Amino acid sequence: MRIHTYPFGNINLKLMSGKRKSTGVSRSSYNLSKIIPELKNLEVLDLGSGIGYMSVGALLLGAKRVIAVDIDDVVPIIKKNLVINNLPKNKLKFCMGNLFENIGLHSKFDVIIANLPQHALPATSLARKLTGKYGGYDGTDIVCRSLAEAVYYLRANGRYYGSISELTNFKRTFLIAKSLYKVTNIFTIEKELKRGEMSPWISDQTLLTHLKKLKFLGMINFESKKGLVTYKVHACEFQKK
Repeated sequence: MRIHTYPFGNINLKLMSGKRKSTGVSRSSYNLSKIIPELKNLEVLDLGSGIGYMSVGALLLGAKRVIAVDIDDVVPIIKKNLVINNLPKNKLKFCMGNLFENIGLHSKFDVIIANLPQHALPATSLARKLTGKYGGYDGTDIVCRSLAEAVYYLRANGRYYGSISELTNFKRTFLIAKSLYKVTNIFTIEKELKRGEMSPWISDQTLLTHLKKLKFLGMINFESKKGLVTYKVHACEFQKK
């Protein structure tokens, strides 16, 4: 496995990628990293840690301790990535599970970073095979649950950093978020849905048909020209009220 250098906001970090394609650093992770501030002496929870891009980045930004959560056992690769970046292993604890299910009820964090699947996909068994992408029928199943539960694990005035995609039912997500947090949209980018991004489980035509239905219902927003889908993603800070 090769070691690659990745930008994380204004710094660089080194990562050894996993064996599977899904264990690399996604475009959404890189964009989210741009809004993470200095974390000196703060306790951080990284939801959906993967190979540790956000966790390593948080430690390099001064975090006192990071809890990394993922549904896969990525401990071996995360430990290697800590060593590569000259970070002590005792500053990171890994917790295998889905969102907060294995986080102690009385655990509190200053910052939660959550880069979570939020693609709107048909509710089929094939779509659910896209574990790193499937966000439910309207794309908000995981992100809305995370925002709703995170407020109980944040200290007073704690901050949650995440993205909201307009290729999901973003109005619902913002509505839930604004009931719990002071929401600041730090920046918005335009993204392009890659052709074949959901293959082999969902064809481009099946996906486009599903998205057009949701757009017709006023749930999502995107532009489509010659089968090419472009949409907006908002990188946001959510501060606990």
